Amino acid sequence: MKEIILSIKNLSISIGNKKILNNINLNLYNGEILSIVGESGSGKTILSHSILRLLPNNSNIETGEIYYKNINLLKIDEVKIQQIRGNKIAYIFQEPMKSLNPLQKVGSQIEEAILIHRQINKKELINELEKLLNRVSLKMEQMAQLPHQLSGGERQRVLIAMALANSPDILIADEPTTALDWELQRDILNFIKNLKITTILVSHNLPIVRNIADKIVVLKNGELIEFGTTENIFSNPKHEYTKILSAEPPIIKKNFFISDIELLNIKNLKIKYGKREIINDFSFSLKQGESIGIAGRSGSGKSSISKAIVGLISSWNGEIIKNLSRREDIQMVFQDPFNSLNPRMTIKKIVGEGLEIAGIDEVEINKQIFDMFPSLNLKLELLEKLPHQLSGGERQRISIARAIIMKPKIIILDEPTSALDRVSSFQILQLLINIRENLKISYIVISHDQELLERLTDKIIKI
Repeated sequence: MKEIILSIKNLSISIGNKKILNNINLNLYNGEILSIVGESGSGKTILSHSILRLLPNNSNIETGEIYYKNINLLKIDEVKIQQIRGNKIAYIFQEPMKSLNPLQKVGSQIEEAILIHRQINKKELINELEKLLNRVSLKMEQMAQLPHQLSGGERQRVLIAMALANSPDILIADEPTTALDWELQRDILNFIKNLKITTILVSHNLPIVRNIADKIVVLKNGELIEFGTTENIFSNPKHEYTKILSAEPPIIKKNFFISDIELLNIKNLKIKYGKREIINDFSFSLKQGESIGIAGRSGSGKSSISKAIVGLISSWNGEIIKNLSRREDIQMVFQDPFNSLNPRMTIKKIVGEGLEIAGIDEVEINKQIFDMFPSLNLKLELLEKLPHQLSGGERQRISIARAIIMKPKIIILDEPTSALDRVSSFQILQLLINIRENLKISYIVISHDQELLERLTDKIIKI
C-alpha cells in the first residue's frame, strides 16, 4: 500500500473578510498525480500556495494542518520552510513573467535554483544545467536571454527547469501548460507524468488532465465538491458543476458580412531578434468584417507579428499597409491580461484612459463606460476596483472593454482565452462572437488553440 506523503486536514482559509477555502481534507500518496480542478476564484491556487506558506499577508488560516511526511508545514519556522521550498517540494508558478526576474538572464535564474540548495563546482553546475535544458526542450544559447526575449511557452519551460533542479519529492504544477500550444501541452504533461514524481497538478481545464492524473479534486467557491479517481470523475460525475467543467459546447458557425474593403495588407514580413530569424516572408490581407486566425507553436513568432502590426517592435522588414483613418482604429488585447493592466489604476481609469488621451471629457467617458459594461457582462461595481481584485475572466473582459471603447475597425486578440478556466473561456468566446456580429469589427486572432480558431475565425494561417 502506498504511503501518504502529504496530508491536508480541515483546512479553512480566509483573505480579508472573504472565506477562500472551507474545511478541505485530502491525502496525496507517494508516486501519485493528483489534479486540483476548478474555475477562476475556486480556491485551487490558494490551496496549493498554502502547502508552502506562500499566502498573502492579509490571509488567515482559520483551521487546519498540512503534513509533509510527519512535518506540520504550518507550524515550522521560516528557516525550515525555506529548506523545503524548491528542494523537497517544488512549485511551478502560473505566470512566468511575474515569477522570473526581468533583469536577469534565464540561465542565471536556473543556476540560482540549483545553488541555493546545493554546493557544486562550475563544471558540475554546467552539466546539471544541460541535463535540465534537455529535459524541457530548451537550448543552451537561450540561457543568455532575458525573460521578455523568450516566448510564453519558453518562459514556462524555464520555470519547469527551475522546479526540477533539485529532484524534489513533490512537484506542484500550477497551470503548467497555460501558454503552450496543444502539441507542447501534451509533451509537457506526458513529461510530468513520466517523471514519476509525486505531483499536484492545478488546472482550470478538466479534459486536459484526463490522461495524466490518477485522481481529481474538484473545487468550487472554496468547497471540495467532488473527489475520485480520474476514471470515475469522467465516467460518472456526481456534481452538476463537474459535468459543466467537462462539457464541450458545439461549434456554431455564423455567416458574418465581409466587405471587399481591405483594411490591412501585410507583404513579405520578416522579423529578426538579433541574428535570430523569427518570421520570414509572411503575407496576408484583412477585409472589413473578416476574422483571420494565425496559428503556430509556442515560439513560432505569432505574437511578434501582432507587435509589428501595432508598432510595438521595429525589428522588421517588408510592408505593413493600413487602410485606416485613425491610429485608434486598430487595438490589441494582450495574452496576459494581468500584466497588461496597470496594477495601480482603477478599472474605470484603465478602460477610459484611451478616451481621456483623445481629449474626451470625463462626463462622456463615464457615459460610454456605463453604456458598454452591461453588454460585456461586467458589473458597474468593478469600476472602482484594481486589477488584482478581479478574476481572470473579468480581467480579460476589461482588456476587451478597453479595446472596443475606442470603436476600432480591427482588434488583434493574442491568445484571448489561454489563461482562463474552461467556463470563462467559452463565455469570452461567445462574447467575442457577439461583439463581431454587433459592431462589425474585424479580428486577427493569434492562438495555438485550433479549437478556438475554428470557432472564432473565417480562415486560419499556419506559421
